[in-house]
Amino acid sequence: MSATTAQPAQYRPAEHRVTFAGLVRSEWIKFWSVRSIVVTMVVSFVAVVGIGVLTSFATRALFADVAGAQAMAAQGFDGVGASLTGAQMGTLIVAAVGVIVIAGEFSTGMIRTSVVTAPRRLGVIAAKAVVLAVNVAVVTGVAVLLAFLLGQAVLDTRGLGASLGDEGVGRALLGNVAMLVGVALAGLGVGALLRNAAGGICTVVAAIFVVPLLLLPIPQSWGGDHVRELWFSNTYLNATTVSQSESYLSAGLGFGVFLVWVAVLLGLGALALRSRDV
Repeated sequence: MSATTAQPAQYRPAEHRVTFAGLVRSEWIKFWSVRSIVVTMVVSFVAVVGIGVLTSFATRALFADVAGAQAMAAQGFDGVGASLTGAQMGTLIVAAVGVIVIAGEFSTGMIRTSVVTAPRRLGVIAAKAVVLAVNVAVVTGVAVLLAFLLGQAVLDTRGLGASLGDEGVGRALLGNVAMLVGVALAGLGVGALLRNAAGGICTVVAAIFVVPLLLLPIPQSWGGDHVRELWFSNTYLNATTVSQSESYLSAGLGFGVFLVWVAVLLGLGALALRSRDV
């Protein structure tokens, strides 16, 4: 007579499917858990509002009376641009945030955990892009609106103030927020390409402020005008101001070219993340 031996059941761990919503939730937690990112986001808010208000006070000080200010307004003075000056400085800060979001993980080795969780890797950078875009849009959106309202309150004492309903004001406000979001996403792409926070930040700073100056000496016969118009940090200029300059692309066309720049940089960063070892 033979006894039957019960075979122990094999343990099979439960399979957990990684969803994009889960990746976004994870990236959201990481975004607000890194002290340098939180501090930099706060600095971006303060810079956009503070510099805009200070520039508005400085602009008001140039005019001794209301009559002189109104004469300048009749000649096309852009008081909205004065109150939104801080957004230009904000581009450097949010670009640094975009670089740090991914380059910081390469420096700490955290990126290995991220790609193990999502082996296809594209979901990781897509989730980072969503979280980065939403946070930058909300924080800088509030900052831009506040800078505009406070700045126009200052300028209104000289009759230079503008309201939200004035022509071109809404476009300028939305354009500045979209510019800040786009620059942050471009920083994310550069950070994925270079995998180094310092190198990525220096590259973005050079692209925004240094390269446009280097392009100025290019003669018109060599296509200098077109090169300057199509350069990354020159494409969105008319989309962020009430007064339009003929030296740059129109607001709609320029912002379209800017989106192409952002898409290319993000695409190159995603390709590097997917194809290179981490």
